[in-house]
Amino acid sequence: MTTRLIETWLPIAALGEESVRERRSMTALPPTYYLHVWWARRPLVASRAAILAALLPADADRERFMRVLGIHGDPVKARAAMDRAVRNGERVEDPYGYKRAFGYLPTREDLEWFRYEARRIGLDAPRLLDPTAGGGSIPFESTRLNINTVCNDLNPVAALIMRATVDWPLRFVLDVHREFLRLSQLWRAQVEGRQTAFFPQPFAPDQIDTTYIWARTIACPYCDGLIPLSPNWRLASDGTGVRLLPNTQAGQRRCGFEIVGHAKQQSKGTVTGGDAHCPYPDCERVVDGDEVKRQAQACQMGEQLYAVVYKRRTWTSTKTGKKREKWVRGYRAPRPEDDGSDLIAERLAEKMPEWEALDFVPIEVIASGNKTDEPLRYGLGKWRDLFSPRQLYCHATSVEVFRELLTAEEQKGTLTETTKAAFAYLALSLDKLLNYNSRMSVWMSTREVVANTFNRHDFAFAWSHAEMAPLIVGLGYDWAIDQTAKCIGELVDLVRPDIDVKAAKKDSRHADLFAAPTFTPPPVTITCKSGDSLDHLSDASVDLVVMDPPYYNNVMYAELSDFFYVWLKRTAGYVYPELFRRSLTDKEHEAVANPAKFRGEKGPKELANQDYKERMAAIFAECRRVLKPDGIMTLMFTHKATGAWDALTKGLM
Repeated sequence: MTTRLIETWLPIAALGEESVRERRSMTALPPTYYLHVWWARRPLVASRAAILAALLPADADRERFMRVLGIHGDPVKARAAMDRAVRNGERVEDPYGYKRAFGYLPTREDLEWFRYEARRIGLDAPRLLDPTAGGGSIPFESTRLNINTVCNDLNPVAALIMRATVDWPLRFVLDVHREFLRLSQLWRAQVEGRQTAFFPQPFAPDQIDTTYIWARTIACPYCDGLIPLSPNWRLASDGTGVRLLPNTQAGQRRCGFEIVGHAKQQSKGTVTGGDAHCPYPDCERVVDGDEVKRQAQACQMGEQLYAVVYKRRTWTSTKTGKKREKWVRGYRAPRPEDDGSDLIAERLAEKMPEWEALDFVPIEVIASGNKTDEPLRYGLGKWRDLFSPRQLYCHATSVEVFRELLTAEEQKGTLTETTKAAFAYLALSLDKLLNYNSRMSVWMSTREVVANTFNRHDFAFAWSHAEMAPLIVGLGYDWAIDQTAKCIGELVDLVRPDIDVKAAKKDSRHADLFAAPTFTPPPVTITCKSGDSLDHLSDASVDLVVMDPPYYNNVMYAELSDFFYVWLKRTAGYVYPELFRRSLTDKEHEAVANPAKFRGEKGPKELANQDYKERMAAIFAECRRVLKPDGIMTLMFTHKATGAWDALTKGLM
């Protein structure tokens, strides 16, 4: 058995800082992060280091190793310099002196050095396996090192993300980018006509409403007033917020709203610790949390629009006297016309039977679970209940147009493999709107933006939520499509050294001129099955296993991903049906410590711990079967709890 570099040395401090740096800028994340939601992704630079160091001999050139990683300086010293400058109140130019490591694509010379060093320890064309690949950081970096890559995940959402991250950019390059733009533009044009009526713009073109902020409501059991529920009424960090205007007239006990400019003028929150506080001055009683839940479970909880976010066109002058257009954010109280609830209810009643029959909307019930009990507690019994009526209408029409386009391509006989991949990218784009347009996407007053549904790894009930106006130019659907298109281009740029992506985008008619014929992509195999049953791999067929195991009890991947799965199987599932055969994702065979599996039994937490240990042991045994006698397995695991480490190591032993 040869000794590998990873067994004797690894630049932990440099990797730690570079991994943090990789995600430090929320506006310049690696494309693997913003293509689609996945939980607990591994940093790309750490993934590359784990792979490379496991395939190099112990005496490999360490400076060359750092170069291939993309760490072309001392990130630890650079970070110390930045911290020192902050303490002293000084400005410092970029102390790193090189771009973030993940953006470095190994050159032909780098790869020749790597292959030479690997051959020194008997590794000619090594093969890598990641049996629990999740969002695909490890296989993505494996392909960038031109390694024969095999990756797998039990979850179909993860498997689709891996195809879109690892396989299609490598195989279809910019052809899939162009096809995605063609399809998305057709989709965007058709969906607009079906939704325009539900988003009036009374002050356009100089003032455009962009976001609607809603509060869930209950009836006060003591005075029968409608209580809008929100823990606070802040809209912005400068003190802008909402003051409630309760109407105490009999039969009209409903709150109006006023936008105020100072924190002291804002009304107090109307919900604390699950208990509601009646805002009507002639009542002001506390409504117990059990009563709030009772009304929610009886489908008596409603919602009320309390603020509208807009952007207003203004004009400024430059130093040379030229006028420059500038859009400024503002807030206004809602008008009756902004709501549209009656029209939406009418349209939903008309369309829902057809949509259900044609499989355009989710009908699946939310099963009781570790993370899913929270929406169930408040009467949200089906996955589509996580969306307000107008959100649901928009998401359903999005699916409707998607399927019409797919049918048209099938009938024309133009559904090539590239076009199928482009449709899947379009499905992932629609998921961005699901993520930012649900009853759990809240308004973040600190940044004045809509937070995504999975701002946390759960389904925490939101008393108030923000709703995007999806048809605004540059926002909503345009934003989601642009994000995905940008992501595809960046992924291609990171995996194909033979393509000048910027040049090819500028001159798409002659894109072939910007490609060199010498690059051969490595083989990539992506499967969707249990990690303990990799029957497509023969014994002793893999040189290296690198895996980031499921995170014990920290992330319930299957429960969370059902939010997307029930919609994806109605979009991408009609393109890749092999991934979406189940009603919901597989929770029975998932390797997580989920006490919900053992409810009603004695000691559910202990049983969940044992289940995780046994499932990981089975995955490790399967890895041992497929590893060659001199193969190596590297685990990437950063859970903070000792119980998680204990369960994982016992499974390994």
